[in-house]
Amino acid sequence: MVLEMAIQFVLDFLVLLIPLTIICFALYKVLSKAREHLVEQYELSWTRSCLALNFIMFFAIFFITYLYFFFIGASLAVQLDPEVEYTILDNLSVLFFASIRMVVASIILAIGLYFFELVGSFVIDSQKKSKRSKIVKELIGICVSCALFLLLFLLVFNWAALGLFVYVFYGGVKALPLII
Repeated sequence: MVLEMAIQFVLDFLVLLIPLTIICFALYKVLSKAREHLVEQYELSWTRSCLALNFIMFFAIFFITYLYFFFIGASLAVQLDPEVEYTILDNLSVLFFASIRMVVASIILAIGLYFFELVGSFVIDSQKKSKRSKIVKELIGICVSCALFLLLFLLVFNWAALGLFVYVFYGGVKALPLII
């Protein structure tokens, strides 16, 4: 029974690891060019360019997602009495306070992702003497950092995704919907 559960865990882990590695490798190839551009244009170190690019990427993802749901909610909302309807100033203040939460969440995630970038970079650099091609070395480094991420996310920090979602979109635990 325990052996079957262990085998099933490994298979499920591989089902998650393979697509995550492919997605992260594609993102690595695209974003490494952007990071190199940051290094050349602003003369940043590797650490600062990684942190800056991570922050920009996470903030853009949060902001676009928030705006999408903001506009969907506004377009599908039932029209209320004009006296209680939100004004433009109310909508902009909601967006402003949400963007502050997005900045905080982006900083936290940028620092967290930086740890996995360090692990991947260490694995890639530790293979300097092997005769593998550069792409295979990078793929192995990304696979190791994705495996570490999945282990930490699934077994230790499984509450983090819901907590981040609640923080960014609802602003805290007190404003949770009743169904959670």
